[in-house]
Amino acid sequence: MKHLIYLSAVIALAVSFTGCKKETTPMVALNEKVDVTISKPETSSSSFRNGAYGSVTGTARVYETNGKYQLALENFTSSNGPDLKVYISKEQQPVNFVNLGSLKSTAGNQLYDIPVSINVKEYTYALIYCQQYSHLFGYTQFTY
Repeated sequence: MKHLIYLSAVIALAVSFTGCKKETTPMVALNEKVDVTISKPETSSSSFRNGAYGSVTGTARVYETNGKYQLALENFTSSNGPDLKVYISKEQQPVNFVNLGSLKSTAGNQLYDIPVSINVKEYTYALIYCQQYSHLFGYTQFTY
């Protein structure tokens, strides 16, 4: 019985250490782009920095089109993992944040709609975050 309990503990520990290493996000490069003829940038373009659990490159910028906002990830790449989400946040760690949805791909240009009900200017960070294991893969901070 002791061996069974010990084995269960070892398996649980192994799973927790490898949690965000399992690759479940699509890897096909996307090419979604903002129509700059009708959209205007609301923020500066800012480069991603790596978090403790991943590698992220590229830039993020918020655009406004006809009163609606979108987060654009441009020339983007990310290491893969399960349950990767795109957040905008008031802080570098997601305490006060808005989940914009699952990361569409680990590469390319991507657009994420920002809900109209929030004051977008309060959210100065974009995060790539493994929601299941609470692991920050990368972040960037922009200014309005």
